[in-house]
Amino acid sequence: MMMDKYLFQEFYQQHKKSVFAIVNLRLPDLEDTKDVVQEIFLELWLKRDMLIDIRDIQPYLYVVARNHVISAFRRKNLQLKNEGLLLEGLNTLDYSAEENTMAKELHQQINVIVEKLPETTRQCYQLSKNEGKKNREIADILNISEKTVRNNISEALKRLRITLKENHPEIFMLFLFFLK
Repeated sequence: MMMDKYLFQEFYQQHKKSVFAIVNLRLPDLEDTKDVVQEIFLELWLKRDMLIDIRDIQPYLYVVARNHVISAFRRKNLQLKNEGLLLEGLNTLDYSAEENTMAKELHQQINVIVEKLPETTRQCYQLSKNEGKKNREIADILNISEKTVRNNISEALKRLRITLKENHPEIFMLFLFFLK
């Protein structure tokens, strides 16, 4: 025998309060409870032909409701986990954007300070830090000794540290970080 929509409506009217009570005991949010009860009766509608064969419907409804509550908790947990990952990603993005802005500001300040350095000191610093050249290469390019290159780079870094620490303490720490 097949259950038609009128028979199912009767079934729904007869069991909706008990199913709601089972779900509501386990879910704290009323809207979640309503959603889960709706899902349960939708599933029961789709399996309505099987309902006729069930002898004791209350235990069956209890198991179906319990399983749907568990599924709701899993969905909610997954949703919270995904929201957490999203927030974590946004926080990282905000932090990265802030770091990027500070790095740009640091780079601009360094360029201003480097431009004011004596010619040889500026060249040694730029060849070392901007172009990644080794001290030997810089010495050959500028026709000076490696010791002079080391001294000039050391002097440039010392002036950068002093000037940044005095005039821009907020980005001085970032400068120290980038030196490592």
